[in-house]
Amino acid sequence: MLTLVRQAFAGRYEVEREIGKGGNARIFLAREPGGQPVALKILHPELLVSVAADRFLREIKLASQLDHPLITHLLDSGERDWLVYYVMTYVEGATLRELLSSRGRLSTADTLRVADNLLDALEHAHGHGIIHRDVKPENVVISPQGAILLDFGIARAVWASGSDRLTRSGIAVGTSTYMSPEQITALEEIDLRSDIYSLACVLFECLAGQPPFVHKNEAVVLQLHLTQPAPDLRTIRPEVPAELAAGIARALTKTPAERWQTAGAMRDALAAVLVG
Repeated sequence: MLTLVRQAFAGRYEVEREIGKGGNARIFLAREPGGQPVALKILHPELLVSVAADRFLREIKLASQLDHPLITHLLDSGERDWLVYYVMTYVEGATLRELLSSRGRLSTADTLRVADNLLDALEHAHGHGIIHRDVKPENVVISPQGAILLDFGIARAVWASGSDRLTRSGIAVGTSTYMSPEQITALEEIDLRSDIYSLACVLFECLAGQPPFVHKNEAVVLQLHLTQPAPDLRTIRPEVPAELAAGIARALTKTPAERWQTAGAMRDALAAVLVG
């Protein structure tokens, strides 16, 4: 695959190596002609069976309007030699998944800083009408600048460009561990409160060392998101401040109307815990 990608992008990007694989794409470290590193992402060929490439590329361009220091920028997108690709700014640092894998869980202070950064990024994107749809530890990089959210607009572009086979057959775009109830039921329209639920799942894991719902069977995890209340964080980690546990619990309610209604409102509430 590396040789194929190098050949396809010869003269446009110098492709160094493959650095990861996500649900939608394989990721390569590449360099622009001036030497600037970028993350070159190649959409999985099997996904193109259900996704119209031209519409995906139109949809993904919506993300280019986002300009926030804690959101990676969409730099380029297109199709070369049958490879559908998009290019994002490259961020040096470990992903939140890697950090949790090595540490098990984060301190309350570190979790609050991650929350503040990500909620600020979400507020900016939501203000432009863009929902992430796939907030998870793998899509967060912990850098010297803070916690940076990756791949904004990608999950929506996949959903919006999908055929009936993708969008009407019960296939939900997202990651089951962090998926909101409304995503699981494959509603045609979800709003910003879905991202708030997904982020709350991430923050729960940062503090508890495990997501709210865990089971070896993915279908069971999805059912738990739909039917069971999230566990009380303080039964797993008693030293978590009550206000923080309550703030995350509110974001994890099944009904969107009962959650924080904006990322900014949740950020402000959790910021008071940090100050306190």
